[in-house]
Amino acid sequence: MAKPLAESEIIFPHLSNTPNFSSTLSSLKRSALSITNRLNSITNDSEFVAGVAAAYDLPLVANERCGSWYIPLELKAASVYFKSTDGHMGEWAFSLRRLNLQLLDVVNQHGGCVIVDSTRRGKSMPDALSKTVPFWCCVINRALFGIERKGDEALNLFTPPNAVSESENVQMERRINGFVQQFLDICKPDIPSMRSKLRYPLRPLWVTQASTLPQSVPEFSEFHPVVLCTASRRVRGAEASEGGYIQGAADDHEAWSHGLTPPLFWSNKDELLRTNEEDLPSRIAKLVSQERGSDAIATLIKPTKALHVSANQSVDLTSYDTVISCTPEPLPHASLRDAGVKAYLHLPCQTGKLGSRDLRNQLPALHQLGSVTDPQNKEKAIKTLICCPTGKDLAVGTALAYLCLYVNDNGEVDLQHPREARNIDKTLIKQRLSWITTSNPALNPSRATLQSVNSVLMSSPSTTTALPSIKNPAKHDSTWTPLPQSTVPDLTNLQLADPQVPLQQDPSSVYPPSPPSSLPASLFTCLRTRWSFTRTLTSAQPTHPSGTVTGTAIFTPTPLLNTLLYAEEGTFTTTTGLVFSARRKYVYRLITPSASSESKGDDVEPYIAVYFFDDTVRRDDIGAEGEGVGGLFVEMGKLAEGGEGVLEAENRERHLCGEDLYAARWRIGDGMVAEGERGEQWWEVRYDVMGPKKGYVSSTRYERVVE
Repeated sequence: MAKPLAESEIIFPHLSNTPNFSSTLSSLKRSALSITNRLNSITNDSEFVAGVAAAYDLPLVANERCGSWYIPLELKAASVYFKSTDGHMGEWAFSLRRLNLQLLDVVNQHGGCVIVDSTRRGKSMPDALSKTVPFWCCVINRALFGIERKGDEALNLFTPPNAVSESENVQMERRINGFVQQFLDICKPDIPSMRSKLRYPLRPLWVTQASTLPQSVPEFSEFHPVVLCTASRRVRGAEASEGGYIQGAADDHEAWSHGLTPPLFWSNKDELLRTNEEDLPSRIAKLVSQERGSDAIATLIKPTKALHVSANQSVDLTSYDTVISCTPEPLPHASLRDAGVKAYLHLPCQTGKLGSRDLRNQLPALHQLGSVTDPQNKEKAIKTLICCPTGKDLAVGTALAYLCLYVNDNGEVDLQHPREARNIDKTLIKQRLSWITTSNPALNPSRATLQSVNSVLMSSPSTTTALPSIKNPAKHDSTWTPLPQSTVPDLTNLQLADPQVPLQQDPSSVYPPSPPSSLPASLFTCLRTRWSFTRTLTSAQPTHPSGTVTGTAIFTPTPLLNTLLYAEEGTFTTTTGLVFSARRKYVYRLITPSASSESKGDDVEPYIAVYFFDDTVRRDDIGAEGEGVGGLFVEMGKLAEGGEGVLEAENRERHLCGEDLYAARWRIGDGMVAEGERGEQWWEVRYDVMGPKKGYVSSTRYERVVE
């Protein structure tokens, strides 16, 4: 009789070799969402899209970035950029950044269009097609036809009833007129030109794979059809149950495409569909590496006649007078010289978000463009190219700053008279940005880049780092070192030495001494020490306590030229007897206006400016590149004699901080700026704050601490 099997003799499989139910489902899902299944699904959906175009006899327009995957290259007429987020519940909006006015040209030429997009499992159509585009059509209709067809039903908001409830439609329509007014006021569109492109209002129509297509091409006599085509078939269950079909297969292509792009896919479709799943990543990588980058094509930013934006790769520099590059390294010197470029400005910027931060420090260099003119014809427009690695981000941000500084509402460039910061607001910036996106919808800078541009344009020109200078390639060698210039002495101004003056004599005893340094510069130098202070706060509002602050403050030099970090520590005792610790930091800078300011009649004397310390970026110091320097707080005006040896000054301009108005006054003891032996060193500053949120007077006296 066989011996019974003992428990110790039974071999159980290890848990690590036995997949659980969850991992099994995950594996099935990954296999269902394979690259092969995605490309096959895209191909099948593209056949439906082509059928829609044929049924309506209208051109196909891709709503980027998803739409281009479903349209063969030879059938694609244009691209638009409608975001689904602008159609989300409660967020309905008409984008002033991406106006998509190029769609009117397609409608003008063909009588209508088919816009293609898709969405992933769970929805019948994307919000971009069900709400964003209909919202856009309604705004455009009312802007163009609102006067002549007031009250016409054609100007109503049309949405698909199976995707948008009647209540939501009503809420959306309430916002339409507000966006119409913003479009007219901020973007200042050429309404007559736009109106000439449309005979009738636009009307959205919706088509999905569940729709019945017309048997013959329909005629539309009362409106221009904008057919909104959802490319993918709706899947209600899991992808694994669909035999390999994936709804919205092209969505989020960065996560699965391995660098494959729609043009590359359609150019190599048959080869890719024949390749098995295991070999697809390497096959795609090979195609991507073999793809030759096309030469960059510069975009003219209308309505200007001379400002262009482009990627820097293989761009043709010929015919440009000025080139500005926002690149990690300068453009090749030989290319600039051989192209005849007369002025080159390199703004050193890294790529990505770091580049956007770099741009904030580099944009003030644009103020040098006033020196760029044609000696033979000063009225001639300087043809300018601005480029960056992508041609869609940093270059666009720089072009936006250029437009705000130097271009008037008619598109005319005036480099000699830049627009002042007080005349630049967000409305102007949005309007100039609409010029760029209308000229080329693909030119859409990142949020970080726009924030850098806004920060620079809406504050007084200042320098926290050494700025690059404009160079003439013909006058520099390949390392951008100035070439030696041959000079001929001007004999008419040559003076003989005075025989009464010994040749070895110190020239300073013969020629007038150099003028003394300015009062602001002397004062700024004197600040670099430790101070005791007493501050009296008198508040007019019960929510803000009054009291006295006593403590010490110190000005510390920083890596940046003419920049000091102010840090104070003290004790705040309120009038009610409460005691608090008080700490704060500011950044003091000595600003030296450019020489061009004198030619404009502006004051060229240096002045002291105070900036907020950005403690969200730096904690203890401002950083090697001034990362901790925040927005402008106040600027000291001209120092004047105030009696009894005291100098007085007021802020250069009163300014709003939020909704409150700030005014500043200083009193400076003569020991702060006296030549030779200094007397007692003290200074005072008073802030008068008036407004709905704050109302107080702050008076502080500083006295130097003798170490």
